[in-house]
Amino acid sequence: MKRELTLTLTIDGERVSALDARLPRFDATALLAQKQASEAAILLPSVFSICAQAQAAAAAGAISAATGRLLSPALLTGHALAVQIESVQESLRSLCLGLPEALLARQTASGAALIADFSQTWRNSTAFLTRLQNELRREAHAEAQTGTRDKAPAFAVLIQEAKSIAQAWDLFCARHVYGVSALLWRGKENGAESNDALPVMRWFQQMKEEAPTLGRAPLSPLPLVMFRTGKLSWQALLQTPYDASPWWRVEQDSRMISVAARLGNSMAARLWARLVDVAKTLSELLETKQSAQQPDAAAAKKPWVRIHSLGNNGGMAEIECARGVLVHRAQLTGESVASYDVCAPTDWNLHRDGALATLIGLPATDIAHLRAHATWLVQVLDPCVAFDIEVIHA
Repeated sequence: MKRELTLTLTIDGERVSALDARLPRFDATALLAQKQASEAAILLPSVFSICAQAQAAAAAGAISAATGRLLSPALLTGHALAVQIESVQESLRSLCLGLPEALLARQTASGAALIADFSQTWRNSTAFLTRLQNELRREAHAEAQTGTRDKAPAFAVLIQEAKSIAQAWDLFCARHVYGVSALLWRGKENGAESNDALPVMRWFQQMKEEAPTLGRAPLSPLPLVMFRTGKLSWQALLQTPYDASPWWRVEQDSRMISVAARLGNSMAARLWARLVDVAKTLSELLETKQSAQQPDAAAAKKPWVRIHSLGNNGGMAEIECARGVLVHRAQLTGESVASYDVCAPTDWNLHRDGALATLIGLPATDIAHLRAHATWLVQVLDPCVAFDIEVIHA
């Protein structure tokens, strides 16, 4: 897998004295300038290796808003389903396949079962998302050609299958993550944690014990209104370590409040927030009342897909994904792209002056231990990015 991040830790004496987090910058304007808006909406998602469903929803939403033709309720419903399922599977991939080997090795049989169950559920989920994305493209093309909107789309089977995929992930979580279904886990008493015999929950306990303060940093949400109104540019936003993570999706959830009160926004609390986010998302998918005959017209109001017409041929989409909030902003001249910004949550999740900065000052007498904690922090902060960690001496 291509490494999107290289985290370099500098050791001076017996402690970490500095760090450098190098992330590649993607110039969407250079790729899309002068291309037709319809072409850009298809081309852009194909260049990203992670969060493909979220990127597709963001591109479709931003460009549709810029052209003045907002996505129909049918397309909003389909994109929201795709983004939610992708968020679940990407978060679980990081939480389960990113487990420290020592935790899985304690019970070889359960570790093997976890990997086997995950692989099977992942294959089915990914195949479903491919079919759903193909249907979304066909529906978008049909709407553009015929001008017909808000008709009952050919999503009937796919919408029912989405619930089946959610049920499969919920069964996986009951076996390997929570010990019970997501719905039951979310309904547990506010302060109750979970089955410590399960690998993910043992990882949570280990983080609390070994690194109780790692990851604690001021939380300031990304000021999207300032970006939306043009008062701040993407480049200006990047100068400040805002928090664009899923923390804000679950901060008021009953399973999050007591843990955050005890642990702050430490690495362990951030891991817990991802567990709550997965359970909350699965609960939403399992309880949905969407149908092909009555697409969810409220999809635009839900946090997963938010689309804004900015006027003067400008459009913006804010998509909640596994990493946090993904933003696309398009500016057209006629039917051609004049400029395009892609703001990924990774830019703030792994900002060198954000939670990563809490690595500075850590003891470095045991390099393996330091690498492990740095690895855990990156995995918790951003479940999708592939990374390398370098340790050098000053």
